[in-house]
Amino acid sequence: MVRSKLKRIFRNLSDSSPQEPEKTALLAEMPKSKIKEVERLLGYTFKNKNLLVKGLTHPSYLLHSRDQINNNQRLEFLGDAVIQLVLTETLYVKFPQEREGKLTSVRSGYARGDYMAQIARRLKLNKYLLLKERDRVAGVGEGDSALGDVFESVIGAVYMDSDWITTRDLILKLYDNLEQCPTESGTIANPKGTLQELIQPKFGNNALRYETTGQKGDPHNRIFEVSVFCNEEALGSGKGRNKKEAEEKAAIEAIAALEKRR
Repeated sequence: MVRSKLKRIFRNLSDSSPQEPEKTALLAEMPKSKIKEVERLLGYTFKNKNLLVKGLTHPSYLLHSRDQINNNQRLEFLGDAVIQLVLTETLYVKFPQEREGKLTSVRSGYARGDYMAQIARRLKLNKYLLLKERDRVAGVGEGDSALGDVFESVIGAVYMDSDWITTRDLILKLYDNLEQCPTESGTIANPKGTLQELIQPKFGNNALRYETTGQKGDPHNRIFEVSVFCNEEALGSGKGRNKKEAEEKAAIEAIAALEKRR
């Protein structure tokens, strides 16, 4: 039922959403031969080639120009939401015995910037990312941040060019259909330590605080809920059968939230 409802929602959205107009000026930034190469690597042929070029346009490429709005950040915003929903729906259906906390932590692993950057590298999107030459020489296009972003923006471009079902099927193909079980994939070996490493350079050693915000159940079957704060800002929350598990899930959610801000 959940899947059918989601299909109806996105089919209606796709049918009613206006398609982005062709902009030949942006198309001129990439040779047709390279566009075909990217389409072959993706396994998808664009009707509106401009969408693909826009998805591959790093923000720095159009910096300080009147065309700055045509970089890939808006498509990245869209692609992030589409990927999140595909992962949510797929994990919900695939693992019916898992609780929402476990599904959240697994989804966070798959939605991390470094994980998506791996897919972008496999697709060789780093070769086609539009960058200023100085940024390319500096290695901007090889970093997890740029590659994770370009993967999201290209998915956003596919969604705008096609429909929900086509985009979902492509995402699942690129994610290898999420065949691994939650305990084997999408995890961070030391989530609390990783979060500390992200926070420490800017906010110091003592900025993170874990707080137990709820608990329920019998003493032998208790579920704890923990939130993690950076100073007074809540970054994430998690549930577990003990405080350690709940803290780790809160840290995973916080890492995913921080990745989106980059």
